[in-house]
Amino acid sequence: MKQTLSLKLTNKLVLTISLKQQLTLLLLPKVELEQTIKAELEENPFLEELTNIEEEYEPKLVDLATPSFDEDDFTLDKRLAYKPTFLDSLELQISLEFEGKQLQIAKEIIGNLDEKGLLAIDVEEIAKKLNLKKQEVETVRQKIKNLEPTGIASKTIEEAIYTQYLELFGEDQLAKSLIYEDLYNLNNLDYLKDKYKVDEETLKEKICNIKSLKPYPTYGLDIDETKYIEPDIFIYDLGDRFEIKINEIGIPKIKLTNQYKRLISKKELPEETRKFLEEKLQKAIGIVKGIQQRRENLKKIVNILVKRQEEFLRKGKQYLKPLTLKDIANEVGLHESTVSRIVSNKYAYTPIGTIPLKSFFATKLKTKEGEVSTEKVKHLIKQLIEEENKTKPLSDEAISKILRKDFGIRIARRTVAKYREELNIPDSRKRRVAK
Repeated sequence: MKQTLSLKLTNKLVLTISLKQQLTLLLLPKVELEQTIKAELEENPFLEELTNIEEEYEPKLVDLATPSFDEDDFTLDKRLAYKPTFLDSLELQISLEFEGKQLQIAKEIIGNLDEKGLLAIDVEEIAKKLNLKKQEVETVRQKIKNLEPTGIASKTIEEAIYTQYLELFGEDQLAKSLIYEDLYNLNNLDYLKDKYKVDEETLKEKICNIKSLKPYPTYGLDIDETKYIEPDIFIYDLGDRFEIKINEIGIPKIKLTNQYKRLISKKELPEETRKFLEEKLQKAIGIVKGIQQRRENLKKIVNILVKRQEEFLRKGKQYLKPLTLKDIANEVGLHESTVSRIVSNKYAYTPIGTIPLKSFFATKLKTKEGEVSTEKVKHLIKQLIEEENKTKPLSDEAISKILRKDFGIRIARRTVAKYREELNIPDSRKRRVAK
């Protein structure tokens, strides 16, 4: 076979230092963003803090319907409406995510986490204790893994890290193999190239992504101490509309300095020093752009979340409408993984409490009139059972028919049974009351 040389043009995304910094900032909740910027101000010669600038609007965490108060007696630390421990935060999330039997399972799972946020006992033990099937417990555990922090209740470090990878970068077989098989060989490029038969550039990209993840779910947290969760965004109900404010209280206002730009252009500058300064400059540019990008995208996404979930914010969980990451991504013109980065680890102060932004999302079922969230269907099932004739309680099949006839919701009898069990409601035979 004759060998020839040919040129081929291909499009490939190269993550510059600046772009990597922007992506990193998208992930950070408010408290960590503040810490990161302050650290960079100390280390990066290209960044300087803006001082003596006009103070921006500072949100006040108060019930807008309450009487006025003395501002001097209402300091910022008192405005933070939610100061939970790590476990408090988890309990809040599972109360929003689960009901009935699944909530009981979830509480048992988070009660058996170790200091790294991994499940300290086997799923079978929990199933045996609750007299349930192993798969029922595993189903709940898989859902908990996607709460905050991502990867919580994983069985192993590898599972926790790959759960983070899935959320941020999507399904990737090479990355999965690197994490599960060679997590402790990531610095041995020659070995990995030979084993996986891939080029060094591809390997470096995957390894860089993996190293950007937390080594375990509770990294940076102390589950035995109180941790203050400061909302990233404030959502106020003004009656006829909602007001949305990004929380940037305490975050330094920064800009690029020109002082060192001239230094880089000097011919006598040692190459090693020049490279160091160029990297610092790229990182500084990434931070400045990243802060602005984070602010704009967070505001854009939360505006849509609030618009879609007004009833949820005013009336509670049963009014949560079906909404997915894909729905939001399509509306704002961003990739699903980017939307996932933006909402992960972020909290919003709302009329119903301080909740994770993930709480605005819900799975969906199709009906004649469109789509409805599974939470709404569960609420209808619960309502039908509460209003039934206790001497002739509704069977799962009867509930299925009512939902189809009166609400246009087509779900099978076994699905009704599943939701009823999740609500911890016994079947019709056990609900029957003698005349």
